Formats: sequence, C-alpha cells, structure tokens
Amino acid sequence: MSESGLSYLAELLASAESEQDLRAIEELIAEQESRTAQAGKWRAKTLAEVAQFFGVATQTVKQWRTETPPMPGNESGYQLNEVVRWRLAKLQNSGAMDAKRLAEVEAIRLVNERRTMENAQKRGVLIEREEVERDMSLLWSRLAARLQGIGERVAALVPADMKATTKDRVEQEIRIIQKEFTDGLGDLIDD
Repeated sequence: MSESGLSYLAELLASAESEQDLRAIEELIAEQESRTAQAGKWRAKTLAEVAQFFGVATQTVKQWRTETPPMPGNESGYQLNEVVRWRLAKLQNSGAMDAKRLAEVEAIRLVNERRTMENAQKRGVLIEREEVERDMSLLWSRLAARLQGIGERVAALVPADMKATTKDRVEQEIRIIQKEFTDGLGDLIDD
C-alpha cells in the first residue's frame, strides 16, 4: 500500500469536523474507489497495518473487531476503504461526535501532520530550527564583520573637513541597522 494512499485517507478523516464533513468525505472516498483501477491498493494484510494506517494501537483495532457491527475484513485481509467507511458510519451513528471520538480524529490528524512534516523534511522542504539559527548566526557574523570599517572607508571618500562628521554619521546609521536587524532576528527566533 502506498504512503500517499494512506496519507490521503488519513487526511480526509483528520479534516472531518462535522457530520456534513463526514458525509462529504464518504462521497470522496466513493469517488476515489471508482477511479482506482487496482483493487488491492487500499488493502491491509494484518491488523497491525490497519492500526498503522489509523495511527492507533493494534489493541484498538482488535477491539474494533469485537464491536457491533464489527470492523470489516478477516485474517485474509482488510479493505481499508471499507474500514474507513465503517469508522465513518460508527462516528455518524453516535449522534454527535463525543470527546473520545473528537480525540480520536485529532490523534489521526496529528499522526498525519507528523508524517507530512517527516516527508517534507526528507524532501528537503523543511529545515530544522537549529540549522536555520546556526546559518543565521553565521550570516550575521559575516555581515557584522563587513559592516565594521565602513565609516572609515566612506570618510576616506569625502573632503578632509567632512571626514569626522561623515564617519560618525555612517557609523551611527550602521549601529541603527544592526540594532533593527538584531531585534528582528530575535523576534523571528522567539516565534
């Protein structure tokens, strides 16, 4: 079973916030099934694979097998689209999504979010905060080193009677820029 197939159904479940959402998701799943040429694409071979798909413990899935009606499937395999439909029906039939069900949906959403972030990191789209902070610190050090001495270099370009005033003014502007940059960088790091 592909990771994208698992993510797709988990994202759908995680996005459900109301009974209307659940119906809409059920319709989307039905559409997806009709488009899927491979019958085994949404198939789990074991209860552990079902548990992994939903981001729950295997014991939870075993409990689902004892509920009325029981989770569809048997030892020969579990069609995940049927299991998702079964879970949606159980949630809808509960009348309202109680705190336990909301927590379950939130747990699925969090598992999916974690997997999405891990995949983004593997693709190089997401960078660790420490790495960004280290790179920014290095960049700031280089910039600060380049800024030193600009007052002297600019003062050398102006007439002698303006050198001291020009040097002081340029260095004052550089200090203002450094403070603004440092404050802005601090705000970014604090967020």
